[in-house]
Amino acid sequence: MKDWLSISEFGKAAGLSIKALRIYEEKGILVPSSRSESRYRVYGRGQLSQAQAILQFKQLGFSLEEIKVLLKETSDSSLQDFLERRLQESRLDLHNLKEQILSLETILTSLKLGRELSPTERNQVMENFVAESVNKLKRRGVVDQQAEVQVAHEVSLYSEPQKMMIAGLRKIFEYAKGKNILMGPGRGNSGGSLVLYSEGYSQFNPLRYGLVPEYFSHTKMFWMDVEYSHSQEIGKMCDELSARCGLEVVAFRSPFLDILKMVQDKVGQIDFDSFSDMDPMILTAPQRLGAKGLYWCEPNELFHAFVTMSAEDRAKYSHASWDLEKFYRSQPIASPMELTILDTLRDLYQRENFLGFRSRTESDCPQNLPELKYTKGLLIYMEDWDLIFSRVANVSVAEARSIRIALRKDENAHADILAKIADPLVRDLLKDKVTKVFMKAHAVTCWWFYKRSAILKSLWEKEYLEAINDWEQKHKLTWVDFGYKTQDGSLYLKA
Repeated sequence: MKDWLSISEFGKAAGLSIKALRIYEEKGILVPSSRSESRYRVYGRGQLSQAQAILQFKQLGFSLEEIKVLLKETSDSSLQDFLERRLQESRLDLHNLKEQILSLETILTSLKLGRELSPTERNQVMENFVAESVNKLKRRGVVDQQAEVQVAHEVSLYSEPQKMMIAGLRKIFEYAKGKNILMGPGRGNSGGSLVLYSEGYSQFNPLRYGLVPEYFSHTKMFWMDVEYSHSQEIGKMCDELSARCGLEVVAFRSPFLDILKMVQDKVGQIDFDSFSDMDPMILTAPQRLGAKGLYWCEPNELFHAFVTMSAEDRAKYSHASWDLEKFYRSQPIASPMELTILDTLRDLYQRENFLGFRSRTESDCPQNLPELKYTKGLLIYMEDWDLIFSRVANVSVAEARSIRIALRKDENAHADILAKIADPLVRDLLKDKVTKVFMKAHAVTCWWFYKRSAILKSLWEKEYLEAINDWEQKHKLTWVDFGYKTQDGSLYLKA
């Protein structure tokens, strides 16, 4: 008897449909053991027990995200064994919790008396900070040890003002949730933070997208997405937090969040996360429906920021549009990362690479640059520049980031370190691209907006386009406009 099965054979043996198996694969719950020479999915017979466990968990009422966590925890045992083990661990946790309460009471007493914390007490504060983020990550289904290590690493990089900022951000998140104020995924470097992901604010697991904590841990500015109509309310809280921690915390005014709420007021709450990122309805939206109303796909020269650009910048923007609707109608988007990369290439005005990206393959990536496999050999992101430089120059990612920033200001800065890179192709690439890379942590937010606009236009097109029109008429702006409120009270629109 052969020890492997095709997807149809495996589905029949396991009692699962092919559609279900593909969903489980995409969510990382049940992944084929390999691919055949013809690229067909191949499952091992040993995976049948895993399939049966999935069915059992479903019958018990667990969601797919919960099942993913349970499979990791019960890989070598039954659910009953797992629960008995957790009971013992919980009893131990209770004992540790009592000790933790005692230590927190001691620390709070020191603070109230105005005493400087001892080294032991400071360590306890940091341990509690990390433990809280780790527990929140576990509630989001992130249970791997790498995440715990990275959270601890990220927190260790925080300055005192950044720790104060995180504490203040938690209060703003709670306030917005209590007031039913919609917030977006965060812009700039917030996507690189596992702590913000654990808080439920950042919508992207940094580990999945190859982001690095150094970007957020060294930030002096935090951009918070908030409904356009509530930007002053949240903006005031941001200004107060900025004054306390000495860092710039700004509220981005997002029209899309207003429009999203307007649609949900008509059709009811929409669980966007229940839709797979690989749902054909989402990936083919520009092809089927055109780019109008689709975030990041619709070129628009009527929005406020375009009107206020210099003539030179307007010419660049117009040239970068390249008849996007025609381009996106040519074939469906392959994946979230492809859309993110295409959008980045457009922002960087790399027309040739933009139009030719779909014809590239992973084989176009040099073997000595494995970091660029997913971009098919193109160096377009700051994070990848820093990771490559860190590896070839044998410095930390934080040092690589500092060196890149210095080189952007002065191409002769750190020339001695560049000269020590043995591979001339890598050395020349890093030198050439130092001013031609974009922040991936910011770019991945593209998918959050695009996915929601694609779902809205596919399922509630009439209500969605009406909401866009109503918002534009009310504010005398086009829907792609957004901006933030600065501490001096002035308003700036950006795009």
